[in-house]
Amino acid sequence: MSGPIDPAHLAEEWAIDDEILQNMAAGGDLSHVVREINVQFVGAVSDINKLKNDAAKWGFRSALVSNEDDEWVIELQTDLDTKRETIRELTRKCLEIESEYDIDHDGWGCFACNENGEISDENPA
Repeated sequence: MSGPIDPAHLAEEWAIDDEILQNMAAGGDLSHVVREINVQFVGAVSDINKLKNDAAKWGFRSALVSNEDDEWVIELQTDLDTKRETIRELTRKCLEIESEYDIDHDGWGCFACNENGEISDENPA
């Protein structure tokens, strides 16, 4: 799997990202607000552990490794805004990691936020 990022795969991931960002904006998310974003990867335990050891090199922290449904998963955190260009760069980085460690990027996630933090019943959009 290692090598350059497949442009078609990158475009497919970006299309998914754009849909997520549009849905978040429709729910009141303010993209300029920095918040914790989680990214997940799935793969062989040895490859996952290599990424765990290198997480800081890629700008991530809090590497959580678990075995879910007989698949090894790593979840990494970073603090970013959700502007389109920021998420595009995050996705590109994740696909580079996917290639370098021979693991599968399993998406990113975060809470929708406004200036007061996470959007909730106590902090409506």
